[in-house]
Amino acid sequence: MALRWGFVSAGKVCSDFGACLQSLPEEHKIVAVAARDLDRAKEFAKLHDIPQAYQGYDKIAEDPNVDIAYIGVVHNYHYEHALLMLQHGKHVLCEKPLCLTEAQAKGLVAEAKKQNVFFMEGVWSRFFPAYQKIREIIGTGQLGEVKLVIANFGDYALDVERVCTKATAGGAILDKGIYAIQLASMVFGGQKPTSVSSNGYLLDTGVDGISSTVLKYPNNAMAVLNSSISCDFPNEAYIMGEKKKIKICFPFWCPTKIEISEANDKIVEVHEFPLPDIKWDFNYTNQAGMQYEAIAVGNYIKEGAKESPLMSQNESIVIAGIMDKARHDLGYYYDDEK
Repeated sequence: MALRWGFVSAGKVCSDFGACLQSLPEEHKIVAVAARDLDRAKEFAKLHDIPQAYQGYDKIAEDPNVDIAYIGVVHNYHYEHALLMLQHGKHVLCEKPLCLTEAQAKGLVAEAKKQNVFFMEGVWSRFFPAYQKIREIIGTGQLGEVKLVIANFGDYALDVERVCTKATAGGAILDKGIYAIQLASMVFGGQKPTSVSSNGYLLDTGVDGISSTVLKYPNNAMAVLNSSISCDFPNEAYIMGEKKKIKICFPFWCPTKIEISEANDKIVEVHEFPLPDIKWDFNYTNQAGMQYEAIAVGNYIKEGAKESPLMSQNESIVIAGIMDKARHDLGYYYDDEK
């Protein structure tokens, strides 16, 4: 029987994920979509051939035909709606960043455990074949001990109101930096850094325009993570060990190519991974790769798992704590934090 999805939002990311689910018709079916505006929900339902459209997200929580809720609303609503779905016994896949604060993340994890349902932050990067290869290479010791991760994610977005506004939890760290932070966290085994420090500047709206965050880990390892909504970056990442290094080619958060090099940047291996062939006009870069995440989530739930070993609930809490500290270093506080 196919896993039955209810979509909490009818936005662009939901449309892309919906196309990926529909490429797997034997395993997945979208049975309902909800939006604040009923006409928008109906339009989305027609586009994706979804039988039920609702006005109001609570309808997804109350729908007995929904097995799992996909939370695709704006960041500042993640906690509220994910909590509602969990309280109604739904499995939940929530887009990243999971929450606005570490405290909220802990609250959702506690509720998921109480309800005994599957719950995961939608860090789709973790399920790309390129990331699987990276974990394999690190695990075999081919790089030697990893000492440094450098990741850059910057796209000019000052013309996008949601990204620039504190009320919608905008800013470089929450919108872009999450991807760099999750990469460093994966490389260093999901452990909590021994220190977090961040520098940068705030826009007039109170959110960070550019930030540079340094994470320190045991054994003299560290990560330097740069994020921006004020200008474009190369958007590549590097994992440097004592023997070799990995370059994750653009776009590092959803990559199809990695390079392994020795001293003097001599490339000794190149690995390429074609995206799934899905006939859809996607809104964002390499979104066909969301299919990998969909397959994994379906398998977890079929097996009775309550979380993913590739993106654990505890690691989501660690990442939320890193983002809290990084924001506060820059003077970025939500109104209710002051």
